[in-house]
Amino acid sequence: MVNTVIDFEGDGAIPQSLTEENLYADNIITFVDDGPCVEVGHLIEYCPVDHTASQPKYSNALIEQILSSYIGPRVVLALVAILYGTNFSLGALMNDNLPASAATSGRMVLAALVLSPFLLHLKPNLRPSVYLGGAFVSLGYVSQSIALIDTSPATVSFLGSCTVLVCPLLQWIVNKKPMGIKDAPQTWLAAFLCLSGVATLELFDTSASSSFSIAESMSRIGVGDALSLVQAVGFGVGIFMSEKMMKEEPDAALPITAGMVATAAFFSMIWCFADGWMREPGWESMGLPGLFLDPNMRPVAMAVAWTGIISTSTNFCVEITALGRVPSSEASVILATEPLWASLFAAILLHEQFGANDYIGGALMISACLVNTLQPSFFHCIVRGKEGGNENEDNLRTVMRNEGEYETVELKEAIANKLQ
Repeated sequence: MVNTVIDFEGDGAIPQSLTEENLYADNIITFVDDGPCVEVGHLIEYCPVDHTASQPKYSNALIEQILSSYIGPRVVLALVAILYGTNFSLGALMNDNLPASAATSGRMVLAALVLSPFLLHLKPNLRPSVYLGGAFVSLGYVSQSIALIDTSPATVSFLGSCTVLVCPLLQWIVNKKPMGIKDAPQTWLAAFLCLSGVATLELFDTSASSSFSIAESMSRIGVGDALSLVQAVGFGVGIFMSEKMMKEEPDAALPITAGMVATAAFFSMIWCFADGWMREPGWESMGLPGLFLDPNMRPVAMAVAWTGIISTSTNFCVEITALGRVPSSEASVILATEPLWASLFAAILLHEQFGANDYIGGALMISACLVNTLQPSFFHCIVRGKEGGNENEDNLRTVMRNEGEYETVELKEAIANKLQ
């Protein structure tokens, strides 16, 4: 979709948060709208910067051929979602053989080592925000790991999708972004679907009893369920902070992620020291590098290596590369399938059984993620169609930055002539 905007600054800059109804300037600029920013690996919010710039060419002809095709980058993103889905089942497997702190520390230390070259390029002005955001990301990984001890990997994954509530809430509180039903209808619908999904997953259990009882349903909610929601808060705050940093330094996706992963590795190591297992006999075989030297721990070591090197750090780099070739609105839909793959791997690797509430609740959570990728204009077009309104007679809007806050200004005839 091609959009026209007004450049009040006169510098040709296009704000990354712009949608097809937003105007920002003095001169008319035409650009291709790739949609919203995309959540990457529960760490950062990736925002395409130049929607019309040519993509970098890779020396490997095969890689370039794949990424330049229509289906290639979409298949790559689907594989990325599949790899992210393996983290939950493998995390539960690691927790069966290792203390949760050891499993998380091993995974994050390996991921930090892979991304460490990018850490050297982290700009000093970003470091405080990266470390603070990394602390919240650490909260997400720690709570996720503990939740996987006694909670279904599929449930942990689905409840982690509550980031669709956390990020808009922070935008409303911190950025003062308008979040009314007319300003962000997709957020309200996503919130309704998300809360409905959580209620279905947590309060309804078809295998427990034929009659529904609030008291019985509430009694089934455990610490793991609560920690799964804390996971969403930790990741949501980290994503929100990374989005602000990405708007300051659009090319710093990898250094920001490397800094957050390194911070998560640091806090997970502190958790190991505080957990007490390092004072027990034979603890060397549960930490790095002893985990890889003990033949009896080889399957667990492979799971730690996979989640740290493949499905976390390497997967992130591949995802960033593919995102430059696919509109972000479409990429968000592909990546929203992650909980489905997490459920599939839970069924295959852990032989997990699902009830009707799992299918319905999971579908509602996935729907919330998909709805959240829609633009407000989608809902406005539906309303206009039902009311028989004329799109040309609608008021135009502009979003202007005013001391870090967003102010909506209605425009009528002031710029109507410029758009004709």
